[in-house]
Amino acid sequence: MDSLFPPAVAAVDIPAIPGLRYLPDYIDARQERELAEAIDRMPWNTDWQRRRQPYGGGYGSSDKGLPIPDWGRELADRMFAEKITAQPFDHMLVNEYLPGQGIASHVDYKPYGRTVVSLSLLSPCVMEFRRRQNDQRDRLLLERRSLLVLSDEARFKWEHGIAARKKDAWQGLPIVRGRRLSITFRFVAS
Repeated sequence: MDSLFPPAVAAVDIPAIPGLRYLPDYIDARQERELAEAIDRMPWNTDWQRRRQPYGGGYGSSDKGLPIPDWGRELADRMFAEKITAQPFDHMLVNEYLPGQGIASHVDYKPYGRTVVSLSLLSPCVMEFRRRQNDQRDRLLLERRSLLVLSDEARFKWEHGIAARKKDAWQGLPIVRGRRLSITFRFVAS
């Protein structure tokens, strides 16, 4: 039977990658619902394999995009106030992942600064990590409402990606994927 309530991520489950932080329940269920509704009121870019919404600039380009909306600015300001980032975020990208969709293993573009943060909404999934230097691998369940912080070594020396599949396995249990929204914050390095 597929698990409707995947097991929680324990401290021992978090990969021991320098610069990786995992904050479960960064927002509550009401905030998650309000964010999803706010996102769905905004226009989607469908030029890629998945729908996305770039703010503060085009991903991988110097194009100026739409300004970060108020709800995104509030999240970015909160992360700056909580010292999750030492520099305010000026770029935000929302990705929508439907069951069976993923993202290839990658390191975010170099023009972005030392910290990349991603907030997961609506559905859990397993993210895979690979250190390029020696092919060391690890993985982490990204729970709904969790915040993943990648800085320094985790940001620059490890790739991260999500396999394109409809189910993940975590702690021996299958986890059926639903629609997932990911809100990623970055800043352009100066």
